[in-house]
Amino acid sequence: MDTAKITSKGQVTIPKAVRSRMAVRAGDRLAFEFAGDGAVRMRPLRSGQEPLGGFLAQHAASKPSSADAMRRALRARAAAKHGPK
Repeated sequence: MDTAKITSKGQVTIPKAVRSRMAVRAGDRLAFEFAGDGAVRMRPLRSGQEPLGGFLAQHAASKPSSADAMRRALRARAAAKHGPK
């Protein structure tokens, strides 16, 4: 079993064997899911899987948009974050 220590800032270094098996590297994002029994599941977020909650929440108070307008906004957001296709 691989183990890690939590620093005073709440940071953890993921052991090399775990990073290799998960195929993650510096800059990758991880998602944490909590089970009812207290277990935590950690999985890598692959490109395009980032949660949109924050993006959508900031626009929730604005007037409703058409589906085309929402698609344009999502494409613009993705292009700003990842560059144009």
